[in-house]
Amino acid sequence: MVLKRSLAVAGLLMTMALGAQAADKVLIGAFDVGPGGNPQKFNPLTASAGFTWYNKYFNTLALYDVNFERISGDLAQGWSVSPDGKAITFNLRKGVKWHDGKPFTSKDVKFTLDLVRNPDLGSVFAPRLDSVTGIATPDPQTVVLTLSEPNTPILDTLTNLMIVPEHQLSGISVKDLRNADWWRASPVGTGPFKWSKYEADQYVELVANPDYFRGRPKLDKLINRYYKDGGAAAIALQAGEIQFSYLTMDQVKESQKNGAFKVVSGASQVLNYLGFNNAEPRFKDVRVRQAMMMAIDRASIVKSLYGGQAVLGNCIYTQKQYVAGDLNPYAYNPAKARQLLAEAGWNGIKGEPLELLTYYGDQLSKDVVATIQAQLADVGVQVVPRFLDGPGFSRVVDSGRFTLVFAGGGNGPEPDTLAPLLDSAYAPPKGLNRMRVALPELDKLFDEGRQETQAAKRPEIYKNICRVTNAKLPWGPLWVSHRFGGIGNKVQNMVWTPAPGGGRYQDNAETWSIQ
Repeated sequence: MVLKRSLAVAGLLMTMALGAQAADKVLIGAFDVGPGGNPQKFNPLTASAGFTWYNKYFNTLALYDVNFERISGDLAQGWSVSPDGKAITFNLRKGVKWHDGKPFTSKDVKFTLDLVRNPDLGSVFAPRLDSVTGIATPDPQTVVLTLSEPNTPILDTLTNLMIVPEHQLSGISVKDLRNADWWRASPVGTGPFKWSKYEADQYVELVANPDYFRGRPKLDKLINRYYKDGGAAAIALQAGEIQFSYLTMDQVKESQKNGAFKVVSGASQVLNYLGFNNAEPRFKDVRVRQAMMMAIDRASIVKSLYGGQAVLGNCIYTQKQYVAGDLNPYAYNPAKARQLLAEAGWNGIKGEPLELLTYYGDQLSKDVVATIQAQLADVGVQVVPRFLDGPGFSRVVDSGRFTLVFAGGGNGPEPDTLAPLLDSAYAPPKGLNRMRVALPELDKLFDEGRQETQAAKRPEIYKNICRVTNAKLPWGPLWVSHRFGGIGNKVQNMVWTPAPGGGRYQDNAETWSIQ
């Protein structure tokens, strides 16, 4: 009750602070709570999540539709690819303005892509632009990318890259720009909403952009309210203080008692996995990793803890067209797990307990980790859970000082999305291959997939990647769960899908409204 009262008071004070007028149409949401958020981080060029919010005031060259089936233009009206696949010409929209009134041109696109490729920025997307050898701007509405080799996934990459204004940022050194105040004080974009203000640890307020190229938004203000945890945001949603938040399965069950919002759900496209530090000597023998997989009763966890709101995964991919049919299911078999551990000499090498690191802090995830801990202990593998927030988790795994993680790998319609997590070329500090995977056959297959321009031939390449990872187990695939969002009953036309990292799909926020 104390929490509910404090939230109500906080909501009242925030409304007063915002000075909202009765005539204003204001939508308040907790857009950065949950796995699709990126709490109070403001540089989208170095972010791997938070795009549901970023694309309210920035735009990309291209975006997926809400079903992640097709890429269409955003700031680009269209594009063409040369016959050899080594050049892409983008035709930009005319008449687009930055929020400060300056015209958007091809120079802004070149500036952004050059910025992302500069190692001083530390962008997670830089490795995915390695094939770009030249960026030409023959006129204000045309951009031509020259590639060293065909790069089919590059359009997918561009759905994540928010274009930023050259005239605003060219005077800031790239090193300083990474964490510059500009991102949180006065960012200028081209999106449907304009930056108004940021109250640290409280909220960001955006206001309608009257010059938006798709038309002025129906909402006058869009506010991203910050909460320390998803539970507090869920209570605020139930109380009607906010109109959107991510929800856990437990919160969804609780919501059935309350009619203040509707629940939207869908497959998360995120594979939860047991991540092995591949540089850890105790995991060198694949039989150890196989044993750990067989020690975990995944089917029981999905049924009892997830309430059936998840499906088992034996492949790193979640899309059916990339999942091979001849995979080892690693069915629950503790006796076989003990046998494999004995054959691998585990009793002689086990040493200190393995630390099981995770950034998932909700109660469901804690229950899952506790179950994994108990089941591994049953076969003689001792693990000690350690829960960290996202930034803390990143610091530890980037340093390489870890043994085991419970984490999620975001899939999507483009299978190369997982290359930065598994290709040896992307090991830290260059990329996000934090498990230090180094399998030459895997690297070769990812290269083949990137360079294959015939769509019909690509699935078999990624099925082979599926087979290699299933056999070698650089990750231990567990399951793909559903994710949930709550949208207030008074909200109209809001589109949301549980995409990995949030956003990068066309949600037409300019059409959102509230009664």
